[in-house]
This record gives sequence, structure tokens and C-alpha cells, in this order.
Amino acid sequence: MRPGAAELRRFSLKFMYSFNSTQIFSFMSFVCTVMFPAMNIQAKDDTKPTKPRALHDLVDQPPIRIRYSPGTGEDLVISFSSIGRRRAEMPPDEFLGTVLSNTSRHALFISDLSRSWLNNKEFRKKLESTVQTVIRETGATRVTTLGLSLGAFSALAASSLFPVHAALAISPQFSMMPGAIKGERRWHYWRKQIKAFEVETAEVAPPPAQSFLFHGMIDDQAHMQAFTQREGLDQFAFPGQSHSSLGRHLRDAAVLPGLLSAAIAHDRRGVARLAKSCGGQWRNSVAHPSSQK
Repeated sequence: MRPGAAELRRFSLKFMYSFNSTQIFSFMSFVCTVMFPAMNIQAKDDTKPTKPRALHDLVDQPPIRIRYSPGTGEDLVISFSSIGRRRAEMPPDEFLGTVLSNTSRHALFISDLSRSWLNNKEFRKKLESTVQTVIRETGATRVTTLGLSLGAFSALAASSLFPVHAALAISPQFSMMPGAIKGERRWHYWRKQIKAFEVETAEVAPPPAQSFLFHGMIDDQAHMQAFTQREGLDQFAFPGQSHSSLGRHLRDAAVLPGLLSAAIAHDRRGVARLAKSCGGQWRNSVAHPSSQK
């Protein structure tokens, strides 16, 4: 005989109460990591929308996919995806929870099947025209970009296509050009697919009005130091974190929603406070210890 709803409910409660809160949290983290690997970069939300937000396909023409979620205000947030896990598949949308937690913000989610670091002409042309149309139709007055790795590079370089008020870049590469970063051998497969480097580095003109960069010091120090220090660019180094672990580290620290809000507001102190709360340090204090104040 199959158990009834009451019996199943009592069994579930008895099972859950047999574990402490730490064990339950670890189990749920395992389930989320194993069953939903493509969503690993998404943040724990400080706040969640009162109802699910719709996502509409504006463009779904490989190599580009652009999905849109309408907001009610004058901010547009653009999330660029990283390379994803399967070469033949479109990279999944990233930072969904972080971006959609504030219902007043219009949102775009951008994926590049060619993983071109903005060097694919077709991708770049469609991205520019679509974003310009969304800005015009929504009346957005501030555009904020964010991303991880490939997405972070794109978030910075996108300002060459449309005005970027603020960019939040986690583990950005400085350049994918062979020889640009001495000893760099990662992303070899995707680097070979780029036939011409029209976007040579993430430093483009004009740059975002304000950029916040986050680097894992285990393997991204060379990329961090390649960026020119200038007004409007804040860099944070994370000792003990790598290129691939830093996004998960920030997600697990539950700081991503706050970092995005602070970046949109150009709240440099707010960004620094949140970065330092989970182990981040100003670039100079790590790269040049003698310069600490």
C-alpha cells in the first residue's frame, strides 16, 4: 500500500529533524551544485521579487542570444554570460537571481555561442543595435554591465558599443591575444577560434564611467596588473581565490546583490566595504605591499 500524504509528511519532518542546520545547508548546497551546475554563478539573493519575472527572447540567432526582462525604472542591467560548460551549446544566462531581485531594473542577458570575447563582428553588431533599441524604448538613463570571465571582459569592452554607466567585472581577462599575457595558456581552444582580434584588450575607448574589477590572486595576478590604473577604475584582489573560484566565493558570501546596487550608485565605499568583508583587498595593497596606507 502506498503511504498517504500524512505519513509522507511525518517521515519528511522526522528525516529533516535528524540533521542539524549545518548538515542541511551542506546537503542543499550539494544538490544545487550537482543538479544545477549551470546556475552555480548565480547569487543568493538578499531580496527576491514578489513574483517570477518574465524573460523574453529578443534575439536568438547564433552566435548571439539576448533575453529581456522588463522593469519599471530607468536602470538597465546587462549580464554577459561566461563560456558555459558545453562547447556546442549556448552559454546559459548568469546572475539571474542577482539581477532580477530588483523589479525596477530592466534586464538583458547576453550569450555568445562563438565565445569571441566581443571579436565576432556579427555578435558585436547585433549586440549594439539591440541594446540601443532597448535603451531608446525603455528610456533607460543608466546602463550597468556585469559578468564573469568572458562575461567580465565583455562587460568592460561593451562601452565601445554603447554608453556604460558602471561595470562590475569578476575575473576579467585583460586580453585574449596570444602573447599579451606572458605564460597564459588557458582558453587555448577558444583563442584559436578567434580569426581577428578587433577588440584587443578589455581597455576600450571610451571606458565605462566607473568600473569595479575583482581578481583571484592564485592565477589572475598577471591580468590584474595589466590593467592601467586610472580614475574611474577600482580593482580588488582576493588572495586564496582563483579565476574559477572567485565568482562562487562572492555568491556564497551573499554580496553580489549588494555589489551590483553599489556599483549602479557609483558607491565606491560600499563596493569596497563588501569586497573587504569577504577577503578582498585594494590592488595596490597586494601588488605593492609597501604602498599600504
